[in-house]
Amino acid sequence: MDTETLRRELAQTRSPERKFEIYMQACRDIQYDRPSEALVFARQARAIAKKMKDAAKDLHGLRMIGICHFAANDFAGAHTAFSEALTKYRKRKDASGESRALQNVGLALRGLGRNEEALQAYRASEQILRKIGDEEILVKILNNIGSVCVALSHPADALEAFGECLVLAERRGDLVLVARLMGNIADVYMFVGDPEISLAWSRRALEQHRKNNDAMGVGITLANMGRVLQSQGDFTGALAVSTESLTVMSSLKDSSGMARSMVALSELYMEKRQFEQAATFAEEALAIFTETHDVDRSLRCLLILSRIALQRKKFDEVKKILARARQRAKETDNHPLHIDIELVASAVAKGLKDLAASRKHLNAAMKIAVLNEVSASQADIAEALAHLAEATGDPASALKYERQRAAAQRVADDQLRARHGQALQLRLDVERAQRSREATQHQNERLAFALESKERELNTSAIAIAQKNELLTAIGADLQATIDAPSSDRGQLLRSLLHRVEGHRRTGEDWKNFTEQLKDVHDHFFKMLAERCPDLSSSEIKMASLLKLNLSSKEIAEILSLTLQTVEVYRHRLRKKLDIPSSMSLTTFFQSLD
Repeated sequence: MDTETLRRELAQTRSPERKFEIYMQACRDIQYDRPSEALVFARQARAIAKKMKDAAKDLHGLRMIGICHFAANDFAGAHTAFSEALTKYRKRKDASGESRALQNVGLALRGLGRNEEALQAYRASEQILRKIGDEEILVKILNNIGSVCVALSHPADALEAFGECLVLAERRGDLVLVARLMGNIADVYMFVGDPEISLAWSRRALEQHRKNNDAMGVGITLANMGRVLQSQGDFTGALAVSTESLTVMSSLKDSSGMARSMVALSELYMEKRQFEQAATFAEEALAIFTETHDVDRSLRCLLILSRIALQRKKFDEVKKILARARQRAKETDNHPLHIDIELVASAVAKGLKDLAASRKHLNAAMKIAVLNEVSASQADIAEALAHLAEATGDPASALKYERQRAAAQRVADDQLRARHGQALQLRLDVERAQRSREATQHQNERLAFALESKERELNTSAIAIAQKNELLTAIGADLQATIDAPSSDRGQLLRSLLHRVEGHRRTGEDWKNFTEQLKDVHDHFFKMLAERCPDLSSSEIKMASLLKLNLSSKEIAEILSLTLQTVEVYRHRLRKKLDIPSSMSLTTFFQSLD
């Protein structure tokens, strides 16, 4: 909605409720394209709600203010607005609103780099949603939980959240989310060191994204596949999919997606020591992530640039980059990134022959790793400290660090095995869920078939009842005519009535009508019967049809005006012609043909 349209619509109404809705709709129309302008409209809407003393609309406007701040990458402003909304929802004892506000708070905290607090907010929202049974929002929260667990290097928790979310998304038929979750799961498998399964999940995600015509999903998945292929040493394959990812994101004009693809390409070119191209991509990505206030990703770009400069032995340049990285690191609690900064700083000091400074940075890295239980990093840092001690002629310290390395490595190996176990468990859970879905589908098909069969039986019974009633009505009319007739004529009329009844029993017309209606209901049965034994006589087909209806020999004898012995002869012929085993009843056999 443009400004002129907004003014015109506002001028045409005096209703505060209508004005509130106009401002809110204007916000929704432009909140991501022009968030600053949308923020003005959101504040106007909230001012109207306050004048109306409408608490619900006031909260709605407050959350919209938070969303506009978030869209403008003003995460502090968003956090303030969402936190105020959360307090108000709690006072109102509005559980649904509280859960949504907690999700909003979590998103703002993630933007501020406060991932641990974001996880707490998401978990609180999850508890409420499970209690009130809001599956629609729970799916989104579980996805949020999985994503923040990945950022915090908690792969087991991430797999658990993504796994449950995938089951719910499939059940709800949300194929867009299903594809994205497959990609998320692929990322976690990559983190736990299972590139084979990661690649399989990535390919499944890519296939689903293509089916969904989701170009954004295709681009993101291609970028992730590039990282997996890179880990397997397939530089050519990784370069191809990462380049395709950049092309897709460029066509969408998605700057954030382009930047993620650039990071992947930068790492690939750095690995192949093509530093100019690597630096170009990293710098372009850094500019985008800085503009969008993506702290963690911009920090990763700075670390890539620092490693490129380190490889070129441009130590002064590395120091400048690290100074920027340290400043940026104050905005995030991503501990692995903090450790990486100290490790690069240690490598610079070592390159400058300042071993004391190198040790200082390694000790700082170790402190972060120990405090946050990052065992794999502890092992690597202890190994570097041991080598440094050997280089300075301190064998006692070298031995101490080597023992520390071995202990940390054992813990890291145990954690890796646990991660692999979690990955395997998820694989089994997904396969089990797939089998369960297939079994449920099969059971539903069987139930549907059984229901259809019952409906056919009811239809057949209805046909028989209708024919019987039709005959009884005609006989009743004839009897009434006989009663009303002179006594001299009654004998002749009764003889005529008996002749008619007998003729009705013996005529094939009623049977023909019945057969036609039976074919309408059980058409497939007659086709199957003809395929099984083409030379069945019409009398044998009649017998088979009545047996299919689960009629007894006595009932069949009455219907066909036959003796019981004749019916038994027909039954024997049918069993012989159709080669029906003696262990199976004729009724069961004929019912199975439909």
